[in-house]
Amino acid sequence: MDNVVSIVKCDNYDEEIVYDAVLKAINNLGGIDKFVKAGQKVAIKANLLMKVAPEKCATTHPAVVGAVGRLCKEVGASVVIVDSAGGPFNSMYMNSIYKTSGMTDIAQKYDLELNQNFNFVSVNYDNGVVGKKFDILKTLYDADCIINLCKLKTHAFAGFTNAVKNMFGAIPGLEKVEMHGKYRDISTFCDFLYDIWGYFGDKIVLNVSDAIDAMEGEGPSNGTPRHIGVVGASTNPIALDIAGVRLMNADPMTMPTIIKAQERGLIQDLNIQIVGEDLQQFVVKDFDVIVPNLQKPFANYVPMSMQKFVQKMMTQRPKIVKKHCRGCGKCFAHCPAKAISMVEKNGKKIANIDYDKCIKCFCCQELCPFGVIKIKSGIVYKMVNFKSKKRRQNDNKKNA
Repeated sequence: MDNVVSIVKCDNYDEEIVYDAVLKAINNLGGIDKFVKAGQKVAIKANLLMKVAPEKCATTHPAVVGAVGRLCKEVGASVVIVDSAGGPFNSMYMNSIYKTSGMTDIAQKYDLELNQNFNFVSVNYDNGVVGKKFDILKTLYDADCIINLCKLKTHAFAGFTNAVKNMFGAIPGLEKVEMHGKYRDISTFCDFLYDIWGYFGDKIVLNVSDAIDAMEGEGPSNGTPRHIGVVGASTNPIALDIAGVRLMNADPMTMPTIIKAQERGLIQDLNIQIVGEDLQQFVVKDFDVIVPNLQKPFANYVPMSMQKFVQKMMTQRPKIVKKHCRGCGKCFAHCPAKAISMVEKNGKKIANIDYDKCIKCFCCQELCPFGVIKIKSGIVYKMVNFKSKKRRQNDNKKNA
C-alpha cells in the first residue's frame, strides 16, 4: 500500500454534489476502473452501527454509499451494501437499520443490492497476531472485492473510528461483543483489527471516508454532528486514518490503531501524501476529541491496593444517567464482561454497572438507543487533557 490520500471538498449531502466529490476523490487515485472491473461482485462495507437517521452522523450517509455504488455500476460491476450492526445479525434487525439509515431508499434508486445473506464463515489466518481463527460475514467472503466505506467519528474506546476500525463490522452480530470480551485491552483489540485486515488483504481495494459531517464528543453513537466538508479516499486505511485524525486537529500518535500500526511495522512514519485539495484548510481546530484510555501501564507502578483508585482517576468509564434510563436492557444483553445488571429502582427496571467487572470497552455507551450512557472522566484524566486542549488552542492562536 502507498501512503497517498485524496482529499476533496464536499459542502453537503446533495446527491449530485456528493457524486462529483466522490468521483474526483477516486479519480485522483486513478479512477474507479483501476479498482473495480466489469462483472465483479463489489461489497460496499458501510458503517451501519445502529438504527438511526443519517442526520445523526452515526452511520455512513446514504448519499456517499449511493455515489460509490453508482460508480461501480458504471463500470459494469454489481453492488451489495453490507455491514453487521451492533446487535443480532438477522433479517428483521438489519432491514430496520437499512430503512432508518436511508440505505433502502438509496439502494432502490440506484439498483444496488442490500445484503440479505445473514450467514457467516469461519476462516483461518495463520499470520494473525491474536486472531488465528474467527468468523466473517459470508457476503464479504464471497465478494470479488470490497470497498471500505467508513464514517469519521470519535470513539470512546478507540479514540476515533474511520477506515481501520470500520472493518470490525466484518465480524457477525453479537460475536463482536464476544471479541470485545476476548480482546479486552485496547492494544490487543487493535491487534485483532489488523488481523482482520491481514486476512482480507488485497481484497479490500479501496477505502472511502465520509467526513462531510463527522461526529465529535461522545462518539461513535451519542456524539454531536460536526461539519468538516471532506470526502477522503485511499488504498491505505492507515494513511486515511492519519488524515482523518488530523482533520479533527488531534495527534495521530495518541490514537491506538495508529500506534499499533507503527508497532507492527505497517507504517514507517506519519508522512502521508495528500492529493486533491489541501487538508489543512479543512482542519476543525476546536473539534471535540476523545483521547482514549492509554494510562493503564502507569497503574502498574503503584501498589496493588491503590491501582483501582489510580485507574479511576486517570481514565474514562461509562456512566448511566439513571433517571433517564428506560430499562430496555440492550446494554445488559450486549455487555461482554457481564458487568451490567438490571435492578429495581422506584418501581422500574434500570441498568446498573459493576465497575469491578467493567472492562471499559464502551459497548454499552455505543449501543444505548436513548443516549443515556455517558462518558465519565477521572479527575487526573480531566487535568491532563485540559492541559492538552489548552496547548492545542494556544498552538492554533500562534498559527492563526
